[in-house]
Amino acid sequence: MKYRFLPLMAGLTVLSIAGGVNAQDAPAQDGSYIRLGVGATFLGEREREFAYNGAVFAVTPPDGDVTDYGAGKTFAAALGFDYADGIRTELEYRYASSPEDTLTQVGGFSDGSVSEVDGEMKAHLLMTNFFFDFANSSPLTPFVGGGVGGAFVANQFDERDAALALQGRAGVSLEMGTGFSADFEYIYLRTNELEFSDRIDFVVADDRYQASSVMVSLRRRF
Repeated sequence: MKYRFLPLMAGLTVLSIAGGVNAQDAPAQDGSYIRLGVGATFLGEREREFAYNGAVFAVTPPDGDVTDYGAGKTFAAALGFDYADGIRTELEYRYASSPEDTLTQVGGFSDGSVSEVDGEMKAHLLMTNFFFDFANSSPLTPFVGGGVGGAFVANQFDERDAALALQGRAGVSLEMGTGFSADFEYIYLRTNELEFSDRIDFVVADDRYQASSVMVSLRRRF
């Protein structure tokens, strides 16, 4: 589903270059902005490995599990500064939630069967971002960027942990006039390992939050 947005972004980028002859040039100026965004997020499969206290269990527990998530939702709000040389920096808060569809246990007493589950993975993200805008004379401006910050994640059991998060971003902005612009972008985010508290003496190893998102934002410059 997420790949349906990539041809649209590529087409808008081509139009931004081809349509330059029809736009009026304007001198760039520094200025602050606010941005509000909404979109979809995709976790895909998430693999985990378990370590446990063998003295507690009469039957060997599973060695791990594989969780499959459906398409989720994401919302963002940011305050930033746009420099005249094409550099933008911002502080962003983003919330993302993804429904858990199926869970497959691996190893131990598990027979590898797939079960449907009713859970949700939630993440609160506080990120410092930078962007580089490829300025041209058209209303469409391609951009790339990245960010670093913190992720506060809760799993389907409402167990929580925080970790360092990194993200990469790419997209195109559409100038709408009177200080408004619309951003269409793809975002990939990954955290360091998370350590959720265990409910049955399990310790989860190599548990990370990784998500791809597509987002549409409205940006207002001051």
